[in-house]
Amino acid sequence: MNTKNFTTIFLIGIFSSIAFIVIQPLFGMLTLTSRHASAYVNLGNYNETTAMALSWFVHISVSVFYTFIASIIYNFNASYLVSVTQVTFLGWLTTLTATPANEWLVKLITTGQFTSITSLSELNTEIGPKLWLHILFFAFVLIGLGLARLITSPKASV
Repeated sequence: MNTKNFTTIFLIGIFSSIAFIVIQPLFGMLTLTSRHASAYVNLGNYNETTAMALSWFVHISVSVFYTFIASIIYNFNASYLVSVTQVTFLGWLTTLTATPANEWLVKLITTGQFTSITSLSELNTEIGPKLWLHILFFAFVLIGLGLARLITSPKASV
């Protein structure tokens, strides 16, 4: 992977992560960053500014990682069928694991210790707003990857 590809993935991940937080209240939820920041303040005694900066850093880092995974699949096969399948599958997988993963991360940041997986919440199997929001996130990612490919592909000469 070259620097240009990494920069593109990084920017798409950032924009998609911001879109996720901006749209999240439309799904009837408090934003992930505000919930994490609140937990860092209440459980870890972080000051509000540090807690909010940390929550955004974590959220953007995870989003960029998800974008990297999606880009590998997209660069392997960008067909409509594979793209719809990956948006659906990755949206479902991240919804399934988001609650225990977020819980584990908050406990790690606030206590500085690794928490046993058995003490975390169950996987989220609910079909609802969290699933639709994660699917939308991956749709934003693929739209970004598609636009990046369109912009950077060589123009056909006339």
